[in-house]
Amino acid sequence: MSVKNRIKSILALEGIKINELSVLLKEKYNKDILPNTLSKQLNREIIRFKDVEEILDSIGYEIIFQKKKF
Repeated sequence: MSVKNRIKSILALEGIKINELSVLLKEKYNKDILPNTLSKQLNREIIRFKDVEEILDSIGYEIIFQKKKF
């Protein structure tokens, strides 16, 4: 699953819209990102890892790296 789809799935699961995400990022990281810009980043999949971390953190999620079990 792509980053775009994973983030959008989490947002849908949590009932958070792009507009609300923009506000959360502004409150937590003082980032003034327009909802339109966020949407474009996700749709083009040109989003930096740090931005993904901040998006997930602002909605209460984290990225965990785990070694595969074979």
